[in-house]
Amino acid sequence: MLVSEWLKLHPIHAGIVYEDWGLEKVMRTLLSNARLHDLYVLDAEDKVVGHLSYQKLAKLVLADHQASHARREILERVVPGSASELMDAHFASAAPPDEQVSKILYRQLERWVEDLPVIDGDGALLGVINLSDVLYCVMKER
Repeated sequence: MLVSEWLKLHPIHAGIVYEDWGLEKVMRTLLSNARLHDLYVLDAEDKVVGHLSYQKLAKLVLADHQASHARREILERVVPGSASELMDAHFASAAPPDEQVSKILYRQLERWVEDLPVIDGDGALLGVINLSDVLYCVMKER
């Protein structure tokens, strides 16, 4: 099955934020939907420029509740002002949408990401392939 076909059968609301949003607005977006595990950072032209993981955001927000022993841990407590300062610019994605779902699953499992964004050649977010949905479909076929 092609990625584009999968997206039609399994539409998912992708978590998106903009690069100039602050941590509080980013966290409100993340916590607004229990199925969101990842957020994708868009620029002013709605092109994907980065990724924010649930784990990374949780570590930032909860940093005050952890004992710090290393200089790196102390520096992590300084929360940057915008999503563009927090995001990872390099992340796994499914592109192009005419790729087979079976081929992109390797990337998803290799990096162990719950959501794999589908991005077109212009950098626009077309949707997300959720690993739990894939597992459910595979188990249903057995």
